[in-house]
Amino acid sequence: MLLDGLLQLNVWQMVAVTFLMTQLTIAAVTVFLHRAQAHRALTLHPLVSHFFRFWLWLSTAIGTRQWVAVHRRHHAACETEGDPHSPQVLGLRKVLFQGAELYRAAAEKPDLVEKYGKGTPDDWMQLRIYTPL
Repeated sequence: MLLDGLLQLNVWQMVAVTFLMTQLTIAAVTVFLHRAQAHRALTLHPLVSHFFRFWLWLSTAIGTRQWVAVHRRHHAACETEGDPHSPQVLGLRKVLFQGAELYRAAAEKPDLVEKYGKGTPDDWMQLRIYTPL
């Protein structure tokens, strides 16, 4: 059947793969972006760190430096006018339904990324592959 795809998975297998990929993405955001990069609360083995970076780039196009900068800005101005995604300031509906747009708008501010994105990976892969692509 045409809808079976490259791996010839049935519907339940596709649901399982989608679930696993979603869980891996959530783990990458939580462990790598949030705990390891934004808060420096843990140090990951370089292979684990790079795997998470690669997975997030491939599956979501999230830039490590940009995500970290937006998150740190959120903490620096929590629930005030400067918070890039405050439900108290912007409204819960806007944050829930336009969260990606709010993130993108904040991540496109070079001064915000420069100020709050320090200490994130800036190796060859980041500069030549992840950022430009």
